[in-house]
Amino acid sequence: MRTSVRRDPALVTDILDRAEVLHLALVDEDGPYCVAVNFALEGRTIFFHSGKEGRKARALGTGAPVAFAAEVDLEIKRGERACQWGWRFRSVQGRGTPRLVEEPGEKRRGLGLIMRKYAGSDDFPYDEKILAQTAVVAVDIEDATARLKGYER
Repeated sequence: MRTSVRRDPALVTDILDRAEVLHLALVDEDGPYCVAVNFALEGRTIFFHSGKEGRKARALGTGAPVAFAAEVDLEIKRGERACQWGWRFRSVQGRGTPRLVEEPGEKRRGLGLIMRKYAGSDDFPYDEKILAQTAVVAVDIEDATARLKGYER
């Protein structure tokens, strides 16, 4: 394993907690593709929401494993020569198996975690009609590593 790659769960958690977007890699009958989702982490579980129809929903409905990536602390490195240019970043890559959250209490809790991450509070009312049309997905992390490029920790 590269020296810049770490299996430190605390580092993985820190990066995922601070990341604004999760890149979710899926596979369906048309092949692999990637979507960006907003998300929240609780323990070793990632929560995000989705529509109940469409390509993402169909791919998630198969229960096939997914991969994900997120990054923080992005900073461009400049140089006099082309090979001196690059990026400093902290990132996470991982995989897990998605499951549709069906139980209403867990569904609201997952959405509340997302609201707390982005809005700073989970004290928002939900429109029951929209809530019924919204899927909440949990991905239990099976493996994740952090990569530090240009950072020691």
